[in-house]
Amino acid sequence: MLKYFFQLLLPPRMPGVRSLRRQILALSLLAVLTGSGVLVITHALLSSNARRLRHSQAVERIRQELLAAQISERKGEGLREHLRRVLTPGMVVWIAGQPLHRQGMPSIAAGFAMSIPLPKLLQLAESKLGNDGPQEFRVGQWSYVTSVLSVPELTPRSMVRLGFISDVTDDQAQEQFLQILLAVSALITTLITGLLLRPAISSGLKPLDELSMRLEQIQTDSLAQQQIQLENQPIELLPIAEAFNRLLQRLSEAWERQGTFVNGVSHELRTPITIIGGYARRLAREAEPLSPRQRQQLALIVAEAERMGHLVTDLLDLARSDAGQLQLSQSGVDPWTTLRSVLQRLQEHADGRLRIDPALEERDLPRAGGDPARVEQCLANLIENAMKYAPASTPILLSCSQQPCGRVVLHVIDQGPGVPVKDRQRIFERFRRGSQATDVVGSGIGLAVVKALMRAMGGDVDVVDGPTGGADFRLHLPAEDPTSEAKRN
Repeated sequence: MLKYFFQLLLPPRMPGVRSLRRQILALSLLAVLTGSGVLVITHALLSSNARRLRHSQAVERIRQELLAAQISERKGEGLREHLRRVLTPGMVVWIAGQPLHRQGMPSIAAGFAMSIPLPKLLQLAESKLGNDGPQEFRVGQWSYVTSVLSVPELTPRSMVRLGFISDVTDDQAQEQFLQILLAVSALITTLITGLLLRPAISSGLKPLDELSMRLEQIQTDSLAQQQIQLENQPIELLPIAEAFNRLLQRLSEAWERQGTFVNGVSHELRTPITIIGGYARRLAREAEPLSPRQRQQLALIVAEAERMGHLVTDLLDLARSDAGQLQLSQSGVDPWTTLRSVLQRLQEHADGRLRIDPALEERDLPRAGGDPARVEQCLANLIENAMKYAPASTPILLSCSQQPCGRVVLHVIDQGPGVPVKDRQRIFERFRRGSQATDVVGSGIGLAVVKALMRAMGGDVDVVDGPTGGADFRLHLPAEDPTSEAKRN
């Protein structure tokens, strides 16, 4: 019953996840139930003590009256007659410690309903008598309290032990009824407490939820300016907020040092890489006839110099993006012009694999907002990525479309193995590569640069399955307002 009771009050439990709300509410309800249980047990103990106390008071009153009375020399009749006058209703008295058939004084009852034969009742009471005060015992559904008392028989030196039995069945029934009411009240109180505690706990933990949301909104581009406000934080969360602010400050300083290092190293590397590539090309053109192996080695030097140049440029763009110093020229992008420019510039490098969707010639493509040079840089990175993964004999298609939401989308579609769904977010993270990139050379920053550049231009990048297999990398750019083009003209 308690299981279903708690399931009713407690919030749903998520497998494998600990809920602070659930723990607080469960502990609160257990505390209420424990307190109610202690109350019920205390009431039962107090009720038992009260029954014994009433019995003891009645016996004490009889003792005082016996001591004050003049008992007749006829011990049996005098004591019996006097007991009849002072005996409290609902009690039985007998001479304790003697067999019933040898007692000189018959047992006396006053207003007593016998549930069992009197000899058996007295025998049970005899077994309960002791020096520890009144004792309780039950016979079926009947409850009794018994005790023993020594009183003068003929003279103060002549004593007799009298046993007393009180019928407390009605009192105990009433007390049990009260205990049931207390138990029901405890369950109702726990239910009401749980219903009231749920919104109270949610309200009390609201600052923790707000702190969690605030932490999720923190970006790496301006860590020092995103510190948590300490003024309105509860005293319990204040140390956490202060520690997190100090952590943000240290991360900001480390991020700035890293950006400065990457920026400086990138600038220092560009010059020697350019010199190496230039002299390698010049040597290949002007040197005496070279052997095929030497030409192959010079071509490898040129290719590696170009690759290192692209890598340095990407690192420099990432460093500037982190520092908020990325330079953009938002002059607008003509999709058709941009695709043809990329085709002409990279066709030779792509071994003639690049194609522009023929259907674009018949479309009136809208202009998009952005930096044309940066968009070409993003397309070049995507084309280079497609050349790595798609088979050498398959074409790479460049296309453009417009979404109903007003976005212009540039497509780079290959016929390679595609990108698994689980990798479609991580491949755009820095130094992260897809699960199928184990045998492909790469740094893991090309797609991260594309994402940084597109975000800086108000766009985005993603990848889906191609129409005939492979991967479709999409650059999303905001459509340009027609009035902006009229203003430029």
